[in-house]
Amino acid sequence: MRNFASSTTSWLAIGRSPRRPLVLSGAFAAWILLSGLSGAAAGQCLPVVVGNQDGNYLVPGVRGEIVYRRVNGAALALDAYVQQTGDRRPAVVVVHGGNWDTGSRVAFTGQFLELLTRAGYNWFSVDYRLNGLARFTEAVDDIRAAVEFVRCHATEFRIDPDNVALLGEDAGGQLALWLGAEAPAGVRAVVSIGGLYDLVDVAGLKTHPAELLARASPASRDLPQMPPVLAIHGGGDSEVPPNQAEKFCVAVSRAGRSCEFLAVEEAIHRPENWRPSQWGYKARLTAWLAKTLRLPAASHTPYVTRLQKDVLFSPSHGLALDAWAPVGPGPFPAVIIAHGGGWEAGDKVTYVTPLLEPLAKAGFAWFSIDYRLTPEFRNQDQLDDLREAVRFVRANAQRFRIDPRRIAILGESASGQMVAQLATDPIDGVAAVVSFYGVYDFLQMTASFAPRSVPARLFGLTAMNAEARDVLTRFSPLHQAKRGMPPLLLVQGTADRLHAQALAFSARLDQLGIDYERHDVAGAPHGVENWEGHPEWMPYKKALVDWLARKLAVP
Repeated sequence: MRNFASSTTSWLAIGRSPRRPLVLSGAFAAWILLSGLSGAAAGQCLPVVVGNQDGNYLVPGVRGEIVYRRVNGAALALDAYVQQTGDRRPAVVVVHGGNWDTGSRVAFTGQFLELLTRAGYNWFSVDYRLNGLARFTEAVDDIRAAVEFVRCHATEFRIDPDNVALLGEDAGGQLALWLGAEAPAGVRAVVSIGGLYDLVDVAGLKTHPAELLARASPASRDLPQMPPVLAIHGGGDSEVPPNQAEKFCVAVSRAGRSCEFLAVEEAIHRPENWRPSQWGYKARLTAWLAKTLRLPAASHTPYVTRLQKDVLFSPSHGLALDAWAPVGPGPFPAVIIAHGGGWEAGDKVTYVTPLLEPLAKAGFAWFSIDYRLTPEFRNQDQLDDLREAVRFVRANAQRFRIDPRRIAILGESASGQMVAQLATDPIDGVAAVVSFYGVYDFLQMTASFAPRSVPARLFGLTAMNAEARDVLTRFSPLHQAKRGMPPLLLVQGTADRLHAQALAFSARLDQLGIDYERHDVAGAPHGVENWEGHPEWMPYKKALVDWLARKLAVP
C-alpha cells in the first residue's frame, strides 16, 4: 500500500546564468547544413522502426517500441510522441525511476507523458539497462544513446535537435543529472523530480560501498557545463532528504549555472505518490520548460485512435475513464481497472500502466478509471464510483463494442480492497474479479487512528471501539466474503508485506468453496510498476490474461 502526505507548493530560484552557446566543428556543421539534422553522423543510428503501432496505451498517437540501441544482444526501445501539427518542437527525453533495477518506459511515467503531450512537446520515454546501482553508468550510456538516436532522426520526429530536455524521476533523476553534467550535444535542460543528488546521504543505500555512492552522486560531478536544472522534490520525503535538491541547486549556482528548486510541501518520495492537492508542481514544470526551451505557447491536436481519453462516466462527480477496444465488431470481454495509491493518490495512468498492454494484446477491451480520493471522500464513495463505472460501461456496451455479460473488475493495492469488496456484493455483469496485493482485513490496520491513518481517512474513525470494529469489519473483504461471489484471481508478490493478508483471504475463500486462484510472484515486492524489468516476474501477465480468458469466455 502507498501512503503519502499533502498540501501546497513553494518555489525557490537559486542562481541563473545565460544559455551557453552551441559550438560545432566545421565538418559537423557542414554536415548539418546538408542533411538538416543534428546528432549522430549519417548511417550511425538505427532506423526508426515502430514495433507497436498501438503505441503505449497511455497517449493516443504514440509510436511504440522503437528500438534505439542493441547492446550485448539485447534490444533497448523507446516510445515516441510527435505532435500532429506545427513546426519542429523541443524534445523531452523521459527517464523512469525504479532504483536502477526496476521499471520501464510505461512505468512511473504516465502523468508526465500526459502532461508533456498536452503542453505541446514531442517526447521520448526510454527503457535502459537495469543492472543495479553498481552498474549505473551502463544506464547513463543507454540514455546518452537514446538522445543521440532522437537527434539523429530529428527531421522524422520533427524536433529541434539542439533543444532537448532530460526529465527523470527518482533514480531516473540521478541518471539524467549525471548525464547532464557532461553537457551532451543538444541537451539544454534537465528536470529531476524526486531525484537523488547525494547518494551518500540516502539511508536506504548505506549497504553500497561509499566510493560507489560518491561516484554516482550528481553532487560530486563537475558542474560548470551543467544545463539549466529544475529540481522538484517532496518536502516530506523521508527517503531522500529534500535539502539534497536545494543544496544541489546552490552548488550549480556557485558553478555559474542556473538551477531552480521547487519544494512540494509534505509530499513523500516518488511523484506518483503525490496527491492531487500537490499537483500544482505540474504547472510550474511546464512554465519552466517553456521558458528554458523557448516554447511559450504550443498547440496540441490530439490523435484519434482506438484509445479514447477522458470519457466522462460520472458527470455529477467529474470522473472520467480511458477506454480501449480491439479491432473488430466485437462484442469483446471487458476489464474495468481501478488504480491503487493508498486510497488517496494516483489516477487512471498511474500504477496500473504495465497491465494495459497485455490486456490489449490478449483481445480484451479495457477501461481505466478515476475515482474520488481520501481524505475528502470516504471508502464508501470510492466503492460507489466503481459501481457507477460498471453501470456506465454496461449501458454503453454497444458504443464500446463489449459484451455487458462478460466484464471483470481489476484493482491493485488500495483498489484491490475495492474490487474484492464489490465481489462480496455482486454487480450485474461482473463475471470475474482480479485483485493485485489488496487489503482484505482492515482490522489488521488499527495501530494508529491519527488523522493521516487509514481508519481516519477512509472511515472517519478516531479510536478503536465497538463502532470502529463494526465499520472496519463491514468494509473488509475477508469478513464479508460469502458464497455466491464471482470467481476471483489474487495476484500477490511474496516479498510484499500484504502477503499475509492474501494468505488469510485465500483460506477464507477455501472455507466458503469460492471459485478462486492465487498467483504468487516469488520474491516480488509491492506494485506491478516495481515488477517491470524483471523477466522472472513477468509470467504473471500471461497468468492474468489466461485466467480472464477462461472466466470471460462466451457462455
